[in-house]
Amino acid sequence: MAFAVKIETCPQCGSKDTQNLVRVEAGCPVRVYVRCAKCQTFVARYTLERYASDKTYESLLKTSRRGGCLIASRSRAQELEGFSSKVEAEFKETIAVPPTELKVEEIIWKLET
Repeated sequence: MAFAVKIETCPQCGSKDTQNLVRVEAGCPVRVYVRCAKCQTFVARYTLERYASDKTYESLLKTSRRGGCLIASRSRAQELEGFSSKVEAEFKETIAVPPTELKVEEIIWKLET
């Protein structure tokens, strides 16, 4: 398999119930801080290259704007449709994979070797 799925676990209390705190700061990459919903302990931090929500088409439209003007073309429309369907397909593929108990660092190391 070319990827693994990980459900974060709190190092303090062992809970898998977490909250994502999304930090958006001008000029910086989006950072997601994961904290335990049970004991509020820091669990992990992720830095995002690109963000997509359940409204993937709208998300990509917002990032496609340059100087306030939307770049419109047939190829752009195809790219937007492909983006939405790719995100949806990856999500379905991801939830179908049983979660691993490995730490994220171990998953990264395993996939790189």
